[in-house]
Amino acid sequence: MNLQDKTYIVSNAVTALGKELSMHLAQRGANVILAGTEHVELDNLLEAIQGSSEGNHKVVLLEQSKEIDWLATVEEIEQDYSTLNGIILVHTIFTENRSVYDVSFDEFNTVMYEHVWGTYLGIRTLRPLLEDGGNAKIINVIGPSFEDVFERNLYYTVTGAIEALTHSTAGELRKEDVDVYALSYRPPFGDDESPERTNLQAINKVMAILTGSEDIPNGNTIIIS
Repeated sequence: MNLQDKTYIVSNAVTALGKELSMHLAQRGANVILAGTEHVELDNLLEAIQGSSEGNHKVVLLEQSKEIDWLATVEEIEQDYSTLNGIILVHTIFTENRSVYDVSFDEFNTVMYEHVWGTYLGIRTLRPLLEDGGNAKIINVIGPSFEDVFERNLYYTVTGAIEALTHSTAGELRKEDVDVYALSYRPPFGDDESPERTNLQAINKVMAILTGSEDIPNGNTIIIS
């Protein structure tokens, strides 16, 4: 499927993966709505995208766990776009590197509220804007904000909750021709000459989902290690 003139919202767009993915979408001809709380960084990203691609791109200020922000986002999208073709929720999860049994209520609640409740709010609020016809996609891209985490760390608990929400949402939206996916991604570092994290695998998989170039079952969790 050609992405020319398709419209996608990318949450947490100024994360490393969010930036690369947003640029990639724009260069493929899509309209990109950059969402997040970092006003200056979002504006800088928007300027970079507008300088390297055509399309109708914009910034929306969005704290993912606040329903009022999602409702305001709906109004902004309706002003500038006729439809929405996809929702890409980028989750960069930071938790303390310790056993899930040792986390405090505040830490547990904060991380779950942002990523799980925020995901539910986003899907519920934006669903009416999604284009019908079998091409609408919702993708949760989940990655830790650091390299090493314990297997029983809170990161895995949050990831599991997002995956479960993805599976149940896919069942609900299947009859409405909306596909829902979770992409669990552990971004590797580059080589000695390029120590930055490399996100190409995740971007390629997201693009494969959006374009339909791979047959990926709806509701599945895709793991890239």
